[in-house]
Amino acid sequence: MLYGWEMITEKEKRLIAEGIKRGKALGGPYHLVLFPTDRCNLDCFFCYTEVLRDAAKELDWDVLKKALAEGVLMGVKSVSLGGGGEPLIYRHLNPLFDFIEENRLKIDSIKTNGTALTEAVARRLLQSDLSRITISLNETLPAAYAKMGRCPEPLFYRAMEGIGNIVRMKKERASLCEISAQVFIWRENFERLPAMLETLVALDVDVVYVNTIDALPTDLKMTAAQKEEIRPIVRSAIERYGTRLQFNLSAEGLQQFAESELYARFPQSAILPDVCPGTRRVEYCYIGWYAAVIEASGDIYSCCHFACDAAKSLGNLHERSLKEIWHGKRANAYRREMRHLLLTEADRRLLPRKARFIHPLCLERAACAFNYYLCDPQFYLDMENWGEPRRRLYKLSRRMKKIPIGAAAKIKKLLSGGQAIK
Repeated sequence: MLYGWEMITEKEKRLIAEGIKRGKALGGPYHLVLFPTDRCNLDCFFCYTEVLRDAAKELDWDVLKKALAEGVLMGVKSVSLGGGGEPLIYRHLNPLFDFIEENRLKIDSIKTNGTALTEAVARRLLQSDLSRITISLNETLPAAYAKMGRCPEPLFYRAMEGIGNIVRMKKERASLCEISAQVFIWRENFERLPAMLETLVALDVDVVYVNTIDALPTDLKMTAAQKEEIRPIVRSAIERYGTRLQFNLSAEGLQQFAESELYARFPQSAILPDVCPGTRRVEYCYIGWYAAVIEASGDIYSCCHFACDAAKSLGNLHERSLKEIWHGKRANAYRREMRHLLLTEADRRLLPRKARFIHPLCLERAACAFNYYLCDPQFYLDMENWGEPRRRLYKLSRRMKKIPIGAAAKIKKLLSGGQAIK
């Protein structure tokens, strides 16, 4: 489970479930994803948030504090930190930590480049019951790190020191926090994957996340021959390190291979013990009823994948309150589109013509962790049990170009359990 889902009550789960049925929020948010700054001390050539770098916005503390305070009153129990930019160089980091501690919020997770992960920062993160931290190291050689990050080599050593700090603090506090280090492989470094893994495992991290680069130009992607060359390298790595490794090789078309190799040696339950059994998809994205993303510009987003696209903003904190945005028209439009995926089994043939918020990742079960791993398995199964008997009528209503007014009203009533669907 993700984003502190384990902290919500059964009553809150029922509110989320009822909201999904109606296509609007009846409670929450229960979690806030904070992207407080667009500034970064690296300039990674592959970063998808590079478009934010020129403006380098940073959310005023007064604005963020007001939103957080309002969120606490609305039910927020946990936060996570990311970006955008590098969250640990946010100018108001200490006041943010103070607020989190004073309001007994949990820091569920953080994604960082590790260069500002001092001993003091590591201690404060763990004091707030941090569940997981991902350090994007990118590379394990100083020169290669500097090339990928377009930054001075000394930052590599600061990042390595940051990993050491969080590992040491975790041991001192006997914390259960999962520490993962991320590296990227591409045509210029894939042959060194064994050495990269050896370096990271020696740092005593819990997980090594091997990623590929989505935005690479075609001429920088692996050739067909190189893709064949990396297969035995990945296979050997899995044999040696097992479930200590996680992969996202989709950008090079190798994810299915990596998963099959991993699952051949370890059942899925050993890797993700709290997922729904079976191969049929019964899970859909319910993040819009549970969490919201606050970006450095003050824009609120339903999903972190939209945080670079102002057109997908649900509203801005400089203009409206968190509560107004959470219950606003755009937020409910997003929720109705996610509800549509549940009721059509994410059938591409039935996508709304004017869908605004359906991301390609929403359509595949394992393409995004929030599709299948945000909630507990029972919640997914309960929603599937609600959705399954309603799908036939709903799909019929989507296929029919013209529905008589009376028939349309009856269909809507059946689908909503008596509640009108707008």
